[in-house]
Parts: sequence; C-alpha cells; structure tokens
Amino acid sequence: MEITVKVNYKNEKLQKLRQAAGLSQSQLAEAAGVNVRMYQKYEQGDRDISKAQLTTLLRICKALSCKLSDIVTDAETSELLAEYEK
Repeated sequence: MEITVKVNYKNEKLQKLRQAAGLSQSQLAEAAGVNVRMYQKYEQGDRDISKAQLTTLLRICKALSCKLSDIVTDAETSELLAEYEK
C-alpha cells in the first residue's frame, strides 16, 4: 500500500501583493522574468517559494516592489530574514 502526502505551501501573501499591484499572474511573471507556470505554482502552493533560487525571489520582489520577508512564509526563513533586516 502506497501513501502519498501532498504538502500545500499556499502563499496568500504573494497573491495579495500581486493583486494590490494590479497584475495578473502572467503580467507578474513577465515583469519578474520567470516562467508563468512556475510562478503560479508558488502562489497556489504546489511549490515552496522559500526553496526558490535567490535570483528568482529577488526578481519577484522587484516586480512587486516588496521585501523578501514579504513573500517568504516559512517560519525558519522568516526568522532569519527578520534578524538580517534589523
């Protein structure tokens, strides 16, 4: 018997920032220079954004005019960023 567990990394902060910027997922992906499907997976929770390459994270932040700590949601990374940004 095989058991499959699906973890969801839904990133509501990322979605809210994008919507506040008035951008569609496609527009944001284009502005950030990232693949639209990859971006959708981060926003929908199919991929953990905290595991993304730093360049990808920074491109998304630049397109959204936000800080890295605004889009990374896992506790360990958020804590490290808070210490770094002091």
